[in-house]
Amino acid sequence: MTATATRVRVPGRARLGGVFSGDTPTFVALFALGWLVTTFFQLDWWRAVLFAGSAVPAPALLGLFAALVALGLGSLLGRSFLWAEPAVLTWLDFTGHDRVRLVSGRVWTVWSARLLVLGYVGALLAAAAGVPSWTWWTGIGLLGVGSLVVLPLAAGVGPPLRLPVAVSAGRQRLVDGWAARVVRLVSVTFLDPTMMLPSAGPVPGRPVRSLVALALVGVLGRLRFAVPALLLGVVVALAHVALPGLPDAVLVGIGAFAALLPFGGGIGQLWRSPGLRRWLDASDVALRAWHAVVFAVLALAWGLVVLAGTLLLGSPLAGAAWLAIPLAAAAVLRTATRPPVDYDAPGITDTPFGQAPVRLVAQVVRGPDLGAVGVWVLAAAPLGLVTVLVTGALIAWCVLR
Repeated sequence: MTATATRVRVPGRARLGGVFSGDTPTFVALFALGWLVTTFFQLDWWRAVLFAGSAVPAPALLGLFAALVALGLGSLLGRSFLWAEPAVLTWLDFTGHDRVRLVSGRVWTVWSARLLVLGYVGALLAAAAGVPSWTWWTGIGLLGVGSLVVLPLAAGVGPPLRLPVAVSAGRQRLVDGWAARVVRLVSVTFLDPTMMLPSAGPVPGRPVRSLVALALVGVLGRLRFAVPALLLGVVVALAHVALPGLPDAVLVGIGAFAALLPFGGGIGQLWRSPGLRRWLDASDVALRAWHAVVFAVLALAWGLVVLAGTLLLGSPLAGAAWLAIPLAAAAVLRTATRPPVDYDAPGITDTPFGQAPVRLVAQVVRGPDLGAVGVWVLAAAPLGLVTVLVTGALIAWCVLR
């Protein structure tokens, strides 16, 4: 019993010990650390890429950093750290170990990781922009105050080793969190990121009797992602001013795709469940079309947030960048409705970097591929009839296929 219980506690330590094992994880960790450090010796390159060599107002950069802090720390409120493997829970109950302490330690780890990432991004932006010292101290204050405000909301206030959120989390809550984590790990292992599309919450009301109602329910069940989507709109508006070196179409396209992707979980569930799909007496084109209408409304609302932000900042977006919003919505629809990954013929092909499963990679990137092509066209070509026609053709292709 004692040997088995000791074995249960190994996984967490094994991941930490692997970094110092002298094997591949050590090499990867040292390489990543070296790259993170050397970026501060390439500030001229970062300044040319992010700011196009121009001076950026410190308030705009601080506003962007504040929005990133709100977005990054706000993700703690989802409490994805509440998970524990059922077998581990069973052994902890029999060996007298404190599972509350185990979960509380994970809360501190997740919280600290976000602080490190946000602090690194803020320091890199400030160093590349050459902001005055008061901007550094203000950014440090924003990060510190934000972390101290969000932590009690996400984990409660209590002793470091027995946080209230870990005390109140029952076995079922921890097991459900573990199951969701397993789905995420499996989706990464099998190169099928559509499995990570979030599930819907309960939606009160009448039974669904039409395709438009089905599309609306799929969105309403995921309204918990509305606030992060709005924050992404604010980030895009601020990045448009604070990072003039990045093309507007790229900022808007990536922001819109990330904001709207969680809402594609409704139609994505239909495509991942053949039995549920057969229950609907409708064609694939009809389902895509009605969901495209709902996504268009969401994209319009998100675009209004970006428009309001850019107008308040006195720097409206160019015309070509606005076309990236409907293109991103169509790319979300294409991503959610792609067929299951086929592993029978990965299409191994020799490349300059070694052998690569080309056909498997093509299946994995199905969805964002056309969105990336469209964003590249909008960023590289001037707004004109040809650009509009190419973007429209890509949107139609995403919706119909």
